[in-house]
Amino acid sequence: MRCDRSWLITAALAAVLAGCGSADDTNPPGGGSTFPPVGDFAAPGPFTTTSAAEGPACTIFRPEPLGEGGLKHPIIIWGNGTGANPQVYAGVLTHWASHGFIIAAANTSNAGTGNEMLACLDYVVEQDGTSGSAYFGKVDKARVGASGHSQGGGGTLMVGRDARIKTTAPLEPFILGNFGGVDPASAGQQRGAMFLMSGSKDTIAVPAANQQPVFDASNVPTVWGTLQGADHIVSAIGDISGFRGPATAWFRLQLMGDESARAVFYGASCTLCADPAWVIQKKGI
Repeated sequence: MRCDRSWLITAALAAVLAGCGSADDTNPPGGGSTFPPVGDFAAPGPFTTTSAAEGPACTIFRPEPLGEGGLKHPIIIWGNGTGANPQVYAGVLTHWASHGFIIAAANTSNAGTGNEMLACLDYVVEQDGTSGSAYFGKVDKARVGASGHSQGGGGTLMVGRDARIKTTAPLEPFILGNFGGVDPASAGQQRGAMFLMSGSKDTIAVPAANQQPVFDASNVPTVWGTLQGADHIVSAIGDISGFRGPATAWFRLQLMGDESARAVFYGASCTLCADPAWVIQKKGI
């Protein structure tokens, strides 16, 4: 990862100027500092990363060190697909960490209930309050997102009912038959905006049977993007290929306040809407 730290000057200055901001801005992203801008959401971010097994059966992918320039890092909790583990998705989880997020991935191959995902969130929050921890005072507990693939995408919908989850990005969620403990009704019980991702060639979590009901039932602002030619396996593991850039833009906008990402999703001429590789539907936006 890039080790250029020139952006720290800007971040430190922003931290000083934060005290002169609006009284309504009580919880700015980054804990009062700004994250470095990026020109390509699909490219690695500016942070050096590390990963390790931690907590109650979790794998954490995060910037190393944490808290540079006074930053507080948003959290993304992750759920694996059936039979998979975080290393299967290490490409994208490391990618998000390089953009400044703390990724708490549950070490379970059955993430449908979302319980293990929330246990990993609890661990990171606890560590933020533990003196001597690498996380101490460096976590933005008010800015938490969730994502996951297949059964883990269903788990993402389940954890999306938790008031702490401000936004979700389920990837090809499988919801049929309450598989893995996924309750399809959870799609209508969300607490924050959703970027729902499908693959047009997905023959496992077929979009018409799995993501269409989620979009129809969603009770929050939702962008549903179907990546043309994407399948359920090759396209959605590792660095998640064509899904990676838009998913990163979504989390940067929703959890970091990165306004450069807004045009990707919002407006009649949003860049994702104009991209022939994607079919986009929206509700509440």
